[in-house]
Amino acid sequence: MCRWLTCSLVMAALALAVSSAALSAEQTRTVEVNGVTLPYVDEGKGKPVVFVPSAIADHRVWEPYREAIASEHRFIAYTKRYFGTEPWPDDGERFSTETHAADLAAFIRALDAGPVYLVTWSFGGMLAPLVALENPELVRGMVHYEPFIPSLLAELPEEMQAAIAEDNNKYGPAMEALETGDEVEATKLFIEAVFQRSAGGFEQVPEYMQTIYLDNARTVPLQMSMSRPAISCDDLATLEQPTLILKGEYSDLFYESVAGTMAQCQPQAELGVIPGVNHDGTFNAVEDFTAAILDFLAEH
Repeated sequence: MCRWLTCSLVMAALALAVSSAALSAEQTRTVEVNGVTLPYVDEGKGKPVVFVPSAIADHRVWEPYREAIASEHRFIAYTKRYFGTEPWPDDGERFSTETHAADLAAFIRALDAGPVYLVTWSFGGMLAPLVALENPELVRGMVHYEPFIPSLLAELPEEMQAAIAEDNNKYGPAMEALETGDEVEATKLFIEAVFQRSAGGFEQVPEYMQTIYLDNARTVPLQMSMSRPAISCDDLATLEQPTLILKGEYSDLFYESVAGTMAQCQPQAELGVIPGVNHDGTFNAVEDFTAAILDFLAEH
């Protein structure tokens, strides 16, 4: 259970987040890093907490967390290169996890905010370890919700890898739509698959999240074609930062396996479960995730 003040702030922030008017009125800043301009929100004082967006998303996904986190700490949420609604700096040729990780490190330095706590979701959970491995002085701790690190599957028995591959067939329709060049339809189908929704389930996602996903649909071809870093268990074993890894109670086999493997590999990591959700926990369990973040910050 979250504290009364935290719950009240979270509910107020969530009410704002679901309002498109509130999102459009959100005050953002910009900073130049590595030759590009990144939008971000920076509010509050105290421990600096940088929120890293997931795939097909930008800093707006963290709006429901801003008020509660900023009431006790420094809340920072940024938009990665190529994401959001601004024009791209090029045709996407530099889209890669290495680019995004380098940008995140430069972003932290540009704000003179380090060492920071990193809060991630999905794809963001691949970037944070890369930054911590290459620039340990910038990262004080990490909180991951269902991190996306496919290379960790190599640590699993072959039969488990086969079961995950079979479950991942659910992304087939999205890939077919992408092959036809329909980025919007592909985005909707990807979201339905990852959140374990039936056909048409995209409409069940909160309206503000639908807007964010469709605004970032143009990034889907880049994300599907990029190479992924081979982060290994041995790599994670060298990390000394305290880390909380969370998964949903109804997490699918891929995210459950990655979260469990990551927790076993990283010596300073703890594994927790958010009840009643799957990969959608960041917007369907805002109170629980916020409480987990605040408890982690209080302890570390």
